[in-house]
Amino acid sequence: MKTEALFRDDPYLREADATVVGLTDAGGILLDRTVFYATSGGQPGDTGTLTRADGTAIAIAGTVTGESKDEIVHLPAEGAPRPAVGETVRLAIDWERRLKLMRMHTACHLLTVVCPYPITGAAAARRTAGSTSTSPTPA
Repeated sequence: MKTEALFRDDPYLREADATVVGLTDAGGILLDRTVFYATSGGQPGDTGTLTRADGTAIAIAGTVTGESKDEIVHLPAEGAPRPAVGETVRLAIDWERRLKLMRMHTACHLLTVVCPYPITGAAAARRTAGSTSTSPTPA
């Protein structure tokens, strides 16, 4: 089921309304559209909340892709309520976290130009002499 990825047109969009179109067997929430970026390419997915019409907040602990990259699954926090299919919810990402991740993503791209070792996602790695393994770069 394809999810309209609103963040692709506006990565600064923080909130939107959406309709619940399905629930996965594992408890994930499928929406017709979303502002939540799913984990991909080494970049973590968004967290945030879905707010129901009655004001009940559903904490979203993570966002991943489903059966395809076009299907985005919102993972509720443990113990969070599940909305009903057909229900309209208000989406809100954790903007401070998203902004930090966007900045880190851009910084990693810049580092790949100047650093002689692999940079992947939000982790930098270095090769030891004569080794093909990598170890985390100290902070």
